[in-house]
Parts: sequence; C-alpha cells; structure tokens
Amino acid sequence: MDGARKVGGELVLLALVLFTGLVLAQPAVLLVALPIATHLTLGLALARQPTVPQVTRSLSTHRTHEGDIVEAELSVRNADGHLDLVMISEEQKLARHKAEGTTSLAAPLPIGGSVLLSYATRPPRGFYPLEGPRTSVRDLLGFRSWEGTAACPTRLWVFPRFDPVGRVGLSPRQTLSFPGSARSRRGGEGVQFLATRPYVPGDNLRRINWKALARRNQPVVNLYEQERAANVTVVLDGRDRIYLPLGGQEPFEHAVRACAALCDSAVRDGHRTSLLLYGERLEWVFYGSGRIQRERLLQELARANLGLSDAFSDLGNLPSRLFPSGSSVIIVSPFAPGDEEALGLLRARGYDVLALVPITSPPEKTEQEPVRLARRLIALERELMLQVLMSAGIRIAVWDVGHPLGPVIRNAWRRRQ
Repeated sequence: MDGARKVGGELVLLALVLFTGLVLAQPAVLLVALPIATHLTLGLALARQPTVPQVTRSLSTHRTHEGDIVEAELSVRNADGHLDLVMISEEQKLARHKAEGTTSLAAPLPIGGSVLLSYATRPPRGFYPLEGPRTSVRDLLGFRSWEGTAACPTRLWVFPRFDPVGRVGLSPRQTLSFPGSARSRRGGEGVQFLATRPYVPGDNLRRINWKALARRNQPVVNLYEQERAANVTVVLDGRDRIYLPLGGQEPFEHAVRACAALCDSAVRDGHRTSLLLYGERLEWVFYGSGRIQRERLLQELARANLGLSDAFSDLGNLPSRLFPSGSSVIIVSPFAPGDEEALGLLRARGYDVLALVPITSPPEKTEQEPVRLARRLIALERELMLQVLMSAGIRIAVWDVGHPLGPVIRNAWRRRQ
C-alpha cells in the first residue's frame, strides 16, 4: 500500500470508529480511536520523501557459453537521505535458473551506506537483456514510499557450447579470389596434387617431377590445387513440427550446437560465412568473415528458438536467391517428408549441398512399445528420404549426438557425389 492510500485508509478507519462511538455513546469505542490517531499523527509528522538508491550491477563476464558459471553482484548505495526500509528483489530471467546466493533482501540503509547482493548461476543458451532490480523504499511507518525499477541495464550473451570440428574440406563449384581452405579446382600454389605439365622457363625448380624426368627425358612440373575462400551458408531448421516427435527442445539444442561448430570452422578457415534461421520467420546474418562475423553468428544462434508459420512450413520457401551461385550450403535439420524436393532443387541450381542430420541414441528398453514403434517408423521414413537425397547428388552426414561431429563432417565432404 503506498503512502496516499495508507493515509486515506487510516482517516476512513478513524472517522468510522469515532462515528460508531458517538452514535452508540460508548466511551470504550472512542478510546479505540486513540492509537489510530496517534499512529496517523506520528506518521505524518515523521514522514519524509524517500530517495531512490543507486544500484549498480557487475557480471563476471558479458559473454560466455552454456553451462559456465556466471557470477552477478548488485550494489545498492544510499547517496543522501536516511532510508528506513529498502527492499531489493532480483527478478531477472538470469536469477531464476537455480541461482545460488542472495537475490533479494530488506534492510534499513543509512546515509552513505550500501548493501550487496551476490549470486551465481549456470544460465542456458540465450540472450539476457538485464534491467534493474525491483526496488521498494519506505519510511519508518510507511506513509511515504517509492516503488519501481532501479536503472542499471546490462547484457549477457550465452552462446551454445560446441567442440571444434577443424577443417571440413569444402569443394564448391566457385571460389573467391582470396586465400582460404576450399579446393578451387585450379592449378597454383597449394598442397593437393592436381596434374603435371611440361616445364616452362621460369618455373620453380622445386616443383620439377624428377621421376617423370627420368622416364620421359623431358622436364615436367607438378601442379597443385589452389586453396581459396568460398561462400558458405549454414541453414538452421527451426520448424517445431519436425522436432516435436523427436523430443522438442533437446534435439533442437543439438542442431544449434552443430551450426555453431560449422560457423566457427568456416570463419576460422577464412570463408565468407552466413547464417539463415528458418522457422517462425527468417533470420538472416549476411556474408562476412573475421572475428566480428563470428561474433554475429554466435549471437544469432544464442537467440535461436523453435517456431512455425504457414509460410515456412516446408523447405520449399528457402530464399535460395540470396545464396551466391556455386557456393556451399549446409542445412542442419532432422528433416521431414517432402523436404527432399527443396534440397534437390538446390543441388540442381549448382549449389554444393550438405544435409546434416542430428540423431539421438536408441531409446532405452524401458520405453513403452507404442512410443518405440513410432520412433522406429520415423527413423525408417527418414532413412528412405536420405537415400533419395543421396541419389540426387546431395552429401549426407548423419550425426549421432553422442559422438564427435568433426569426423562425420569431414567424411561427408570427402565423399564425391
């Protein structure tokens, strides 16, 4: 109850007691009004306008990975004016994830005094825009009060945790003009042998094939495949209808971690990398390279959520016109019947397509027979669809989430279609 309502309530109560005592002509009833009048008089005499305390928040880090400990401290300081009662409550989303420590308190705060709230938590993946804590200030008898949110905004990014996959060995049809790790199918400087040609004056003598010279009695030089940068698009399928039969949020989290590992690998290898979140709506991170681009990609993955709309109920509405011609496209999804047509069109348009399918380990024997049968039917249906995709020239990588992702990706890209 704020101060004005408290004064009004006590005045009404005092008038009611006095009216009742006078009507009934009972002195005892009139005596009941004495403590009410005393409390109201002292409250109005001692009431002071409360000052708003200064609140500052500090975090142990502003960017971390899921599962790591984040420590938060809230310092509440009274710059001027005695505060008889200060109530602070940290109601942010960050403090609701099994926080250990102090997230609320109520105490008097003298001039120049301060109190400290501290807690530690392990937040899940996400973006946490932290506003100020809920703050309430009252005088001794509660006739003057202030309640609101103290201003101390800050942000926390919790990125998906992933294991590095190393070089994935891209081989798109078209590459860029600057160095990278993708095979360009052109002769030049590199480590992968491509072909040989007759020696031309001015060639590097270190590249002479001495065995061919001994057989042909004619100098021959080795040609190596140039390694160039490429355009890489990572697509995260966020349609909830394909994850719900598999367990909902948990398989989606595995897909997010796979996308984070692929984006990290592509950026580290020097490729121009983009990210497309396909679900309730399209979230697009345009092509870029370097550490800043890596940060943008991880931030978008931290905010990724499941969703569904009629416009994006199937993969047929993928905005493939945004993908550069001849580039590499990696789609991370459990997939559903009907998606093979959209993937086939991508391959027919000249993209080097990799379909990464995260799967969980077989269910426990304690699972009920109807549920086990349904899972088996879903797995068989997916396997049939993947066979169709492989026949269309699409690379397939089936990843058991209990095993490392790197070997699965590298083996899929080495497999020529």
